[in-house]
Amino acid sequence: MAVIDRYRIRTTLWAAALVGLGAGTAMGAECTVKVGRVLPMTGALQVASLVHPWIDNFKIEQLNKKGGLVIGGQHCAIQVKYYDSKSTPAGSGEAATKAIVEDKVDVVLASFTPDTTNQPTEMCEKYEIPCITTSTPIEAWLMGPDGNPRDTEYGFHFFMQVGDLVRNHLDTLKAIPGGFNGKIGYLYPNDPDGLVFQALFNPAFTGEKWQVTDPGRMEEGQADFSAIVARFQAAGVEVVAGVLPPPDLANFLAAASKAGFKPKFYLIDKATGFAEAMAAIGAPAEDIAGADFWSEAFPGHASYGNYDAATLIKTYETANAGKYYSPLLGLDDAAYDILFSALERAGSTAPDALVKALKATAIDTVAGKIAFNDHNYAVTPVGTGQWRLDGKSRRWVKEAVFSDFPDFVTHGSLRLYQGK
Repeated sequence: MAVIDRYRIRTTLWAAALVGLGAGTAMGAECTVKVGRVLPMTGALQVASLVHPWIDNFKIEQLNKKGGLVIGGQHCAIQVKYYDSKSTPAGSGEAATKAIVEDKVDVVLASFTPDTTNQPTEMCEKYEIPCITTSTPIEAWLMGPDGNPRDTEYGFHFFMQVGDLVRNHLDTLKAIPGGFNGKIGYLYPNDPDGLVFQALFNPAFTGEKWQVTDPGRMEEGQADFSAIVARFQAAGVEVVAGVLPPPDLANFLAAASKAGFKPKFYLIDKATGFAEAMAAIGAPAEDIAGADFWSEAFPGHASYGNYDAATLIKTYETANAGKYYSPLLGLDDAAYDILFSALERAGSTAPDALVKALKATAIDTVAGKIAFNDHNYAVTPVGTGQWRLDGKSRRWVKEAVFSDFPDFVTHGSLRLYQGK
């Protein structure tokens, strides 16, 4: 993939831009803020990196338009360096350690699933460097390496709560056109997302007196799902629920198609956040639903740029012809707003000053209002989106079709899975 190859090259370079003192160079800056961005540039989660480096450069341009970032009376340059998590916890820990210990970054940013966010948070705690993370459910981010909930001093996180997601998904299933027979098949893998989701969704589903077929925690990268498909068919499953990376979803759908298994409804998280993943799967991905954890349905405006979600999406897709936005576009945009605001209010890049400013964050973003609580996390809205291939543009569209959050703007209605 050429795009990923370009990112591999960029992991060795500083992407620097002068903010407020001129364009394209840091020569005249009075100070520099070094940002280490941990991304899954290779591996099963690499689709999350596709909005980079565009969003990083775009946010720095917004600072230029605003007159630059002034920290303690000094005009400061922002330098962003990329580190590949390799889509694994170990890889993200190594990436964050390199950023902090070798490159002496002032702050770490990381996003997309516990595989990318949790170990950088641990490393930031260890080395006492501020860290801003997103796109991991709150409960999964709070889970420490020993499996127990943790508190952090240097880590700050914003995203949806699984509790909100559970309520949203329950209400989504209750709204399936014509209803369903109450039989659900699970696709929850043996990873932090899968463990947390199964532990929370199972009592919710069984509490509705729905019958579940649980094949257990499969390993990520499973190639053959035929046995699981056979179990679902034998049990009369009409809803398949799970949290899978794109390759695993593709493998399951291939096995389902081969066996002639066509449930009424798929509610799958993680892979369904990305149009590229759905486009790669093709026709079997149409009508699959999943969490909408950022789209044009979200409220709020960027504090640095004053645009809403729809405008950011249009700007990105216009500048990147033929490409799709992903939820990381808005969430990573919001992370920069949080960082820039904290730096200005801290008046320093010193870790303690920046942590104090982050704790006092109360800011509008394209992901909604962000204000961290006593446990250093902020909750964002969640809804349900459902994929379709637009007949006119031939582009994949994730329609916002349901949400329990009143500010979430829906653009369509739930549809049954057609199994094309």
